[in-house]
Amino acid sequence: MTSWIWMKGIDAAIAEKPIDPVCPEDHRPAVADLIKKHSEKIAKIKGVLEDDPLYNPTKHDDLWILRFWLSHKKSKTAIAAAKHTLEFRDKHKLDEKDIRSVPPHQVKLKGDNNSNNNDNEQDDDMHTQKVAEFMSKWKRDAMVLTLPDKERGVVGFIRIKSMDHHKLVAEMSEDYWLDIYLYISEWAHQWLDYVTRTTGRLTKSIRIVDGSGLSIRMFNRECSMRDGRAMALMEDCYPQSLEVVYLCDPPAFIKAVWKILTLVVPKRVMEKFDMINPTKNEKEREHLYRHISNDNLPVEYGGKNKVAVEDWSVPVA
Repeated sequence: MTSWIWMKGIDAAIAEKPIDPVCPEDHRPAVADLIKKHSEKIAKIKGVLEDDPLYNPTKHDDLWILRFWLSHKKSKTAIAAAKHTLEFRDKHKLDEKDIRSVPPHQVKLKGDNNSNNNDNEQDDDMHTQKVAEFMSKWKRDAMVLTLPDKERGVVGFIRIKSMDHHKLVAEMSEDYWLDIYLYISEWAHQWLDYVTRTTGRLTKSIRIVDGSGLSIRMFNRECSMRDGRAMALMEDCYPQSLEVVYLCDPPAFIKAVWKILTLVVPKRVMEKFDMINPTKNEKEREHLYRHISNDNLPVEYGGKNKVAVEDWSVPVA
């Protein structure tokens, strides 16, 4: 049994037997197989972490350590990243709250009459309010994270054309970037860890970025730099979380923006990007089926779902 708060009520820390693949494209490896394969490295890393005062064996188990090993492939760097993450989670009190019921795009400003009054309602702390303020600068469909299938990973939909990058930089400090990326990363992590443990398969998230209708005037260099720095920090603290970012229907000028990102985003992050045209290229659309069914995929990406993604609701675990 694990003591992660989002696993409350679940007896097994990891499902004894992994579920069958949910579709022909589902190639997620079994957690038990990965732990067995890398058992010696996991034991070596654990031996060092056990002396850390923040280490908790009911939380920081073989699966938790496995993520760091798979990301770094070197014990020394994996240990350093794990220790940094222990401090990071303790600093931000991330082990204390199950935030899965409030996806980032539904975080409300304090006093918002549309806020839900229930046991899972968001906290009105400073960090959450920064997320709400940040999101309020965008249109509703600008960034939506959801879980289309309870046995698969988090899917994020991002529409850059619904964001005013120049306004964000002018009106908000870089601290807001860190808070929004922290909330997004933690929300996704909690769902991914829950799905991984309950299905027995290592599950990651994807981002589907809509590149249609973009112009070079929409982009702000400072905004891209802030995005890159925040992404780099989150990559260190949330290993094996993001599998791939699909940039759909990108315009030609996007290569210039790409060069900016390569200056500040780690190589291991940039390798997770893929440019596709799912509406016109069926084979490229099939890349998405590893993570989301055609029934759930929105029509604007070649799927059958006509419901606007900002109106999707996350499942109740």
